[in-house]
Amino acid sequence: MRKKRFYNNKKRNTKWTEPEKGRKIDFADKYIDAGTGSDKFDSKRPKKRKKRFTAEKTGKFFKNAIVVLLCFCVVSAGYTIMDLYMERNAMPENNSNSQVESNIGSLSLNIKSRVVPSLSLDGGVMLDAVISDTQNQGYSSVTFDLKRNDGTIGYESKLATIDAYGAISSASTDLEGSVARLLESDLLPIARISCYRDNIAPVADLTAAVTNGASLYKDADGNTYLNPDSQTTYNYIKGIIEEAKGMGITVFVLDNTELPEDIGSNYKDGFAGLTKKLYADLGEEIKLLMAVDVDAVCDVVNNAVPDEDSEENAVVLPEGDTEYVQSDEEFEKDLSQKIQRNAGTNAVYYITTNREDDLKSYLNGKDTANYIISVENEP
Repeated sequence: MRKKRFYNNKKRNTKWTEPEKGRKIDFADKYIDAGTGSDKFDSKRPKKRKKRFTAEKTGKFFKNAIVVLLCFCVVSAGYTIMDLYMERNAMPENNSNSQVESNIGSLSLNIKSRVVPSLSLDGGVMLDAVISDTQNQGYSSVTFDLKRNDGTIGYESKLATIDAYGAISSASTDLEGSVARLLESDLLPIARISCYRDNIAPVADLTAAVTNGASLYKDADGNTYLNPDSQTTYNYIKGIIEEAKGMGITVFVLDNTELPEDIGSNYKDGFAGLTKKLYADLGEEIKLLMAVDVDAVCDVVNNAVPDEDSEENAVVLPEGDTEYVQSDEEFEKDLSQKIQRNAGTNAVYYITTNREDDLKSYLNGKDTANYIISVENEP
């Protein structure tokens, strides 16, 4: 019987049951250590160090760095421009559904305050001196400038418009901390804002300024003014109040709310119109007061000495001529003409003087409420 062949040579060397593995045998394989892939003398041979930074890699690195830097500058500029645009063109806030936590705007305040430099609100040593002096002199509050008559800003603001105008000068370094310390010491912090009189913002932004034709309007003293009818002006003032409110300030004295008489009739200026819009947007969690400016500075003869043989207020000049400083009676008579009645719930007398003690004595004797005393050099 013939045996059946199960295998034949038809597909020999053309097909195998398993795929090929490994590599072709090299003639130098006998010199390679088993499993290492390198010869046993490899460690003794000098190694060629690879360059960490090649010209190609360096160029690519700087190219990527420049691209990233340009992207950062573009994004930063975009955010700054957007912040500036939003502050200038912000729509009034809708407070119809908001719950008012405090109605301080409708309260009547009894203010007896003194002016301190914004720089002294440092949250440290200078603030300690302010608190001590204010309490010792019998005042119940302190007043400081958020925005001065010349347009400079007295605190470290984060508003894009203030940064763009470069208006910060002699600023409080820790306004929020100082406000908290004042309240803990039972002293009410009051912030004063010179609204339309401003020598910085109108120069930086002519669209928000009172103009005389194509140029800035200037009064007799060379001061420029913000335009009360400009939305940019309103947003500028509102932004300052809003930012200060976030630091704990609730009472604001608005000064210079009226333009000079020669141009005032051309604009919708005034305290009433401005505060109406501010209360509508910010609510009655703040108190807005109108500053009634009073000048109680007496003429003083420089380098003069009292004359003991003459009248009480006589002084003798070095040249021998005699002049007089204002007497107490004249001082009080002049004040009575300037202060006809109490300032009221929505106004406060802002009195500049160089006779603080005499002024306080007069005001307290007349039971005059709501006054702020700004002291110049005493005679």
